[in-house]
Amino acid sequence: MTERKTEYCFIRDPEFVWLPAIKEGNNDTHAQVKVPQYKDEQSIVCDGGETAKGWKEVEVPLTDFSKGVFPMQNVDASGNLKAFPDMAGILYNLKDRHRKGKPYTRTGDIIIAVNPFQWFNEIYTEQVRSHYARVLVWENTEGDPRRQVEPHVYETSALSYKSLAFDGDDQSILVLGESGAGKTETVKICMNHIASCQQGPQASSNKMSPVVQRILESIPLLEAFGNAKTVRNDNSSRFGKYIQLQYDKGNKGQREFYSREMATCVLVGSKCEAFLLEKNRVVSHEAAEGTFHIFYQIIASKDKSKYWNKLAGTTYESFRFVGKTGTDTIEGMKDAENFENTVRVLAEIGVSGNRLMTLMQAMIIVMQLGNILFVPDPRDDYVSVIASQKEFSDLCELMYIPEATMEVALTERTLKIRNETYKVPSNPAIAMEATESFAKEIYCHAFLWLVRCINDATAAEINYKAGTMSDFGILGLLNIFGFESFVNNRFEQLCINYCDEKLQQKFTQDIFRSVQLEYEREGIPLDEIKYDDNTDVLNLIEGKMGLLTQLDGECVRPKGNDAAFLTMALCANRFFPGIFPDKTSRMRFGIHHYAGKVTYNVKGFVGSNRDTLPPDLADVALLSSNEISAKHMKNDSCMNFTSKAPSNEARKGGPKRGKSHMVDPTVWSKYKGQLMAIMNMLQQTNARYICCIKPNKVKTPVIMEHMCTIKQLRCAGVVAVAALSRSAFPNRLNNSVVCFKFWQLWDPDSSPSKATSIMQATEKARCDSEAILTFALKPLKEINPTTGKPYTIFVVGKTCSYFKSGVLEFLESHCSAALDRHAVKIQATARRFIF
Repeated sequence: MTERKTEYCFIRDPEFVWLPAIKEGNNDTHAQVKVPQYKDEQSIVCDGGETAKGWKEVEVPLTDFSKGVFPMQNVDASGNLKAFPDMAGILYNLKDRHRKGKPYTRTGDIIIAVNPFQWFNEIYTEQVRSHYARVLVWENTEGDPRRQVEPHVYETSALSYKSLAFDGDDQSILVLGESGAGKTETVKICMNHIASCQQGPQASSNKMSPVVQRILESIPLLEAFGNAKTVRNDNSSRFGKYIQLQYDKGNKGQREFYSREMATCVLVGSKCEAFLLEKNRVVSHEAAEGTFHIFYQIIASKDKSKYWNKLAGTTYESFRFVGKTGTDTIEGMKDAENFENTVRVLAEIGVSGNRLMTLMQAMIIVMQLGNILFVPDPRDDYVSVIASQKEFSDLCELMYIPEATMEVALTERTLKIRNETYKVPSNPAIAMEATESFAKEIYCHAFLWLVRCINDATAAEINYKAGTMSDFGILGLLNIFGFESFVNNRFEQLCINYCDEKLQQKFTQDIFRSVQLEYEREGIPLDEIKYDDNTDVLNLIEGKMGLLTQLDGECVRPKGNDAAFLTMALCANRFFPGIFPDKTSRMRFGIHHYAGKVTYNVKGFVGSNRDTLPPDLADVALLSSNEISAKHMKNDSCMNFTSKAPSNEARKGGPKRGKSHMVDPTVWSKYKGQLMAIMNMLQQTNARYICCIKPNKVKTPVIMEHMCTIKQLRCAGVVAVAALSRSAFPNRLNNSVVCFKFWQLWDPDSSPSKATSIMQATEKARCDSEAILTFALKPLKEINPTTGKPYTIFVVGKTCSYFKSGVLEFLESHCSAALDRHAVKIQATARRFIF
């Protein structure tokens, strides 16, 4: 009798998601399993229980598993994990590679990047960059060249450049993941490698062109003004950006006769679309968090008094909008050092002298506005007076605006009723709200002013061939907010999570539907793959009666308020399963997002969505000596250069609105317009994905927490992709290649081909491939105990053959042995003829 094979499997666990186990047997309803007991979560590995401190016998309901079939461990006969660069046994495969200092893994065309919370110099050297560029771009390798290299974000950048250079198709790289997962650092790594790729196959110099240098340095510059410390990440991007790298693809003749001897597709510029959604962080932040980095940098700088002499002696606590911080170090550099670097890079893009003074004083104006305080007038509680008179006088001096003019703008407001205009006093709360709106608007438009300066310095339309070219090849990199769920989720979190829902929809279309369409074209049966379709959630948020349409409607009403918005939203969408009321609060509601349930507090929704600057302060801003507040407060564009002046609607980025007393579109409509524009740009490119994973909440190397990791993998769609790969066939070869590579493994007498002489070459190759593979893969034939039929390990389509994981490796390992046997036969035949 043959010895019974040990069944190494996984069982579900409420704390650790999946635990390795050994299946002992089962009846109709339950299975008996032995579970190795490890000392802690980090010690749990697939090793057959060798390092376990003991065993526990449990009964597991078969109903916990699809069709009662347990997922099997990817292990050898002793139960030790067989870790692969390609995804297999997702959680424990990632955990094993993470512990071994291998941050990258692939599943299909997607790179999984696990934040190691440490830097591995050896995988980012110039030699490594050149190796990936050479193998993936410049060498004309047969088959999939990725099999020659370890998974790396360099493969994403290299293959994107290759498709742009040799196929002529515009590309985009979408970097997804939650805050703290390493998205921004990943974008930097990709951009550095793209610069290496475009140097060509013979690149031997580390010297970078000035254009490329400006492009690379623009990223940390934007971080200074758009990043902030959060509870999850000390350097969290609080803005979205889509960087379009522009390439000169050569003239028509060069495009028709591409050569791998030199780079004819050259990086010549870049454009950046950016939007700062979280403007509220300018005026307030949680105690454990911080405002935007630039404020800390200015206050910590050694020569801050040259930007305003009254900064001398100030600290973070001197400004209400800034306040205390738990650290003065970001990315290993002190705030003062970061400021020096910020000023240096600003000079490289042309922001120096008076322009630098304009930008820095705009930042100081914002800080100073936070120190303006209001109290009720002793004679009338509905009238406010300025309590911080010295701070107010300093602000007026800084902006060169008369105190009397500024005081009226801050403490009174203009109302228009029909054809008449009235001046009414503001109570302290309204005056403070207006002052904070003023600060947010100045900061937001200073940020956009900076983006325009960067685009002026890097865009090919301006800096390449005197702007004579307009048809550039595009390789875009999208780095946008990660999904957010906090204790208190506000309007900004709803907008951020809506953006992630849109990206998840595109991910679904690109990854899953494209695979299904390919199999249909090839005539290959594919079992229906069940995956989460988030169309219902998107309809709930952006539909005609959706949440944000209801919110815009409430903003139009003169007495619109948060409670009324929630009532109308819940009523209009009561049949949507994706929304639910919070039974503990009348000011909260929840949404079933693709990434999980999130409860939102609607307090402040209407005000945040309006976010309009009172006309009195808009008028007084025109009097300021600061150019940003005086001339750029209505410029919402990221570009100074256009073929023609944009219309007001295009500049605002939102759809047309009906007539109302509201002059400006809402924050939501502008944000949706910007997001739609970026999505349209992405739709015109071939997209590749990098999913960044934050393996633990304590930001510590080596540690991987199961629950938070698997949740991110599910949210990113990685689990569904792996399921698709397992049920389908992740590897493929053209049928003509199969015939050429594996003919020596074939015995035509035992497995004859159905090809005929009248067949087309494509059909003949399909028949020959079917016969060759049927014979060659007989040793791998295995019966499925559930169905009693052989497992399907390959299928032959109209033009390609598709294989389960490991099958191609088996074929190729047998090819060399077969060739040796053929060589022996040929030598023996030759010897008979000679002798």
